[in-house]
Amino acid sequence: MSTIKITTLKCIRKQDVSGDDEPKIYLGSLFAWDGKIGKGESLHPNCTRGFTDNILVELKEVNGNNEKQLGAWTVSDNATPVGNAPLTATSSGFHYEVYFDVY
Repeated sequence: MSTIKITTLKCIRKQDVSGDDEPKIYLGSLFAWDGKIGKGESLHPNCTRGFTDNILVELKEVNGNNEKQLGAWTVSDNATPVGNAPLTATSSGFHYEVYFDVY
């Protein structure tokens, strides 16, 4: 069994026009972390989850009572990132980087 640890969430460009974004991280389709973040900020969720073979990592942003999916990635248990390469969620309205470790 492997473990994924989300070490850093970096907001390069917010999804919300005003105020802070309210990102949520899901690991294996289960809620793992939430917070508030502004443009140019980095947070350190340090949330972990054990898994076998692969795990779905999802980044969502809360708008009122709705959650907008910003990015979803499947991470395998043998895909330790070289130099902690981030998972990137980007569009014309937002840009996030999710850094993680697998061990």
